[in-house]
Amino acid sequence: MLRLFGPVLLLTILGMQESLAVIPGHREDVVNTLRWLMGKHYYPTTASRLSDDLSASVCVSHSALTLASTQQWSYAMWDASGKIPDGAAAGATEARGHPETCEGVGVNFPGTLESHLFPHRHFLSAHNISLDSLHPGALQKRGTSMKGKYCLVSVRGSNAKGLGAGGSSQLLASLAGKYAHTYATCIPSTCTSKVLQESLQMAQDDGSLISVLCDGEVQDDKVTNSEWSFLSVTVVLLGLAVAAAIVESQYPCARTQNGCDCSAGRKLLHCFSFDQNSKKLFSFSTTPASFQTLDGLRVVCMIWVIATHRYMFFLISSANPNDILKHMTNWKYSWVFNAYPSVDTFLFVSAFLVSVILKQRMKQFTFAGFYLQRYLRLVPAMVYMIWGCSTVLRYLGSGIVWSRTHYDMFSRPCTQTAHHNILFVNNLNDSNDMCMGHLWSIAVEWQLYLVTPLILLPLYWYPTHRFRWAPLLAFFAISVLTPAAVTVIGDLPPTATFWDYEASQRYYNTNYITSWCRAAPYCIGLAAGYLYHWMDENNITLSKMSIRIGTALSTLIGVAVMVGPSFLMGHGKYWAALYSSLSRPAWGLMMSFIVINSCKGKPGFWVWLSSRTWVTPLCRVSYCMFLVSLPLQTMAAARTQKQHYDHLSGLYLVIGDLVLSYFAAVILHLLVESPFSRVVGLMLSGKLSRKSKASSVSVEKNVTQADQSVVPSSTSRQQLVLEALAEPGFSLRNRNI
Repeated sequence: MLRLFGPVLLLTILGMQESLAVIPGHREDVVNTLRWLMGKHYYPTTASRLSDDLSASVCVSHSALTLASTQQWSYAMWDASGKIPDGAAAGATEARGHPETCEGVGVNFPGTLESHLFPHRHFLSAHNISLDSLHPGALQKRGTSMKGKYCLVSVRGSNAKGLGAGGSSQLLASLAGKYAHTYATCIPSTCTSKVLQESLQMAQDDGSLISVLCDGEVQDDKVTNSEWSFLSVTVVLLGLAVAAAIVESQYPCARTQNGCDCSAGRKLLHCFSFDQNSKKLFSFSTTPASFQTLDGLRVVCMIWVIATHRYMFFLISSANPNDILKHMTNWKYSWVFNAYPSVDTFLFVSAFLVSVILKQRMKQFTFAGFYLQRYLRLVPAMVYMIWGCSTVLRYLGSGIVWSRTHYDMFSRPCTQTAHHNILFVNNLNDSNDMCMGHLWSIAVEWQLYLVTPLILLPLYWYPTHRFRWAPLLAFFAISVLTPAAVTVIGDLPPTATFWDYEASQRYYNTNYITSWCRAAPYCIGLAAGYLYHWMDENNITLSKMSIRIGTALSTLIGVAVMVGPSFLMGHGKYWAALYSSLSRPAWGLMMSFIVINSCKGKPGFWVWLSSRTWVTPLCRVSYCMFLVSLPLQTMAAARTQKQHYDHLSGLYLVIGDLVLSYFAAVILHLLVESPFSRVVGLMLSGKLSRKSKASSVSVEKNVTQADQSVVPSSTSRQQLVLEALAEPGFSLRNRNI
């Protein structure tokens, strides 16, 4: 086969090279002219400040040989560098070149460097490179060699701020005009980013600032102690899962009325069983369809969030980001780019669940148990994910863009502020300093969860007191008025959708991620839970007329919230304040009608969709999907080469994001979330230390007595409530406990 196609392949390559020679811009004389004209912007050639530095002089000498040489290796280094890209009007401000070609270059220089530079001395003088300005030791250096080193150069205005080239935040800033251009260059490996930056800065005559980042200089490849620790914990978790499966299959525990008749250690080990956890994950819900609406809302909103994050990442990873900006201001694409109400949906669902469950467990309520259960439910999977993303995630990607992005988005902020995530105050940080920035919504939900008992307990403890609604109404009023005040004072846009970097940053930090501005749908969710219990206790259902009116109003609200910013942009801060203050409570009212209608009215599309068998397993891993989706999307966006943005490529990538996120979420759920949730359930329920009676006769007697019992005791009911609340993916399917 090789003998047959080898000559054909060789002729094809030769033909391609021949054809390139006649394309304008690819002829040898044109390439040489471009290299000589643009060389000072790509290679360290200015040596006036570097003459006393031996290593810097070697770098400049190799750079001069790269410019002057007409050999194949010098052409390869130029070819690997980024040139002026096509589609600059579409936002193509970056020319990233070809790092693989650059890293494949290698050349040796026998003899002294001076002997190689002397024949090109007249050419070098024309480019202000004098042999006299170089260190004598460098010129007499013998047998030197060099390879290609891939670097990114960012050119910025004199008043711009930034951390460097290649990071995600820097690339976003470039779209807002902070960087005039970002391009790649292939320099000799004997050079450093510091030498290149100083040389390029000296070559600038317009006051621009230069930032340089070279491959291999971002993070050390050495495995750190934190990475070894994370890998060790992962191995331990896998070992526990394997050991639990072996013990469970070989030495199963006897099942009794009080659970497993085995030791506390065996009970803890069974919590890590892949077999038990996977069966529980993929089992289908037996909840009535009307109560599965919340699961369906979670799943739809999770898909919505992942799709929107993908389109937002196109601003970084696409070669035509300005085309995306045009779509962002078009109301037809509001369902993609104005996905911010999805967070309000999650807050509403969470509040509705808390309100319903708290009513059912009022007799067993304690503040310590209320907060402790929720905290232990959220933290293990989140801590494990933060730990992994800030350490070993860097090995899953490659390239200088990924290295810088990982450092700016995961390594640096998580090293400095990860404890803020554990305390759920990470949303109070500046958005550029957040560890895994998308986790701000968990902090907001936790902060609202802290004040929930103060709002609900007056309603449930004093159902006839005339001031029982005062805490809820006061909190709701604050959550409506505060966004309006913040918008007017800060002159903020209605949302962060419309691309204005400075305004969007202010909006994000002062309005979008603050709990006092996001509380309105949460308050409505609490009220909707109370309304559900009131309707259930009084056997009230929605009439046909109320359903029709509610459907019409909900449709109108949904359309207004989605497309409103497209028409309000540019109409002043007061219209923006009106939208900012009313859009979230309006969306919460729409969600409350959908949920109440599914329970006490005429079930419709949402109930049908939520009752599908595939919804329940997706809902159970929705929290883990939220944790893993953004890091996976960041890896795809931080590739060296960019791609053209269009809806077909967006559809393929969104589907890929959903599939990869789901499989990663399943692993995280089975490895961390489900085992630790079961451990918490054992500890809170008291089953960990309780022992079953050894006698089979007494067990049989107890089972018979339990079968004859109609109403469970308060102790057993409390244990069931605590177990259900500690269950992963807890929802209303446990309402009858």
